[in-house]
Amino acid sequence: MSEFDAKACVGSALRTHRSELRRYVASRVGPDDVDDVLQIAALRAIERARDLRDPALVLRWLYRVHANIVIDLGRKTASERRLLEAMALEAEPVASRDEPVCGCSIALARQLSANYAAILDLVDIAEGSLTQAARTLNISVNNATVRLHRARAALKKLMLEHCGVTSSSACSDCRCVYKGCCQG
Repeated sequence: MSEFDAKACVGSALRTHRSELRRYVASRVGPDDVDDVLQIAALRAIERARDLRDPALVLRWLYRVHANIVIDLGRKTASERRLLEAMALEAEPVASRDEPVCGCSIALARQLSANYAAILDLVDIAEGSLTQAARTLNISVNNATVRLHRARAALKKLMLEHCGVTSSSACSDCRCVYKGCCQG
């Protein structure tokens, strides 16, 4: 079969079996991803039509193309989730459960944007879980993870500028002890 005929065969099968392929994909990914997977799979199938050896097997071949896209999406989503979790763990928390909460870090956290102050208050100061904080703030856990990472980075920068330290555990070395501006 020539490349042109293979492309025509694949294109025809995509049109003919569109609803079947949609149901197949919809049973494997979230509703927001269905159209993206179908589009990517259709493009990949057309681009790789020359790999189709037997036109009688076009539907099986299309299902395999769609399954591979679904697997790729799953891997990408898992990779992004691991990255977000790592970012949240990377920055040092404002306070650990064994250390007293530093007055400077709390005062400076309250000066951050409302979104950042809220996530720091819920997770680091009140020692709540990221999932609970996301629920309280009515945002996704992924959004909460990113927000917490950015809030911790902003607080670290603010603490360095204001106090001369970047960690709430270094509070005893803070300039504010001498100035008396944040303590109390």
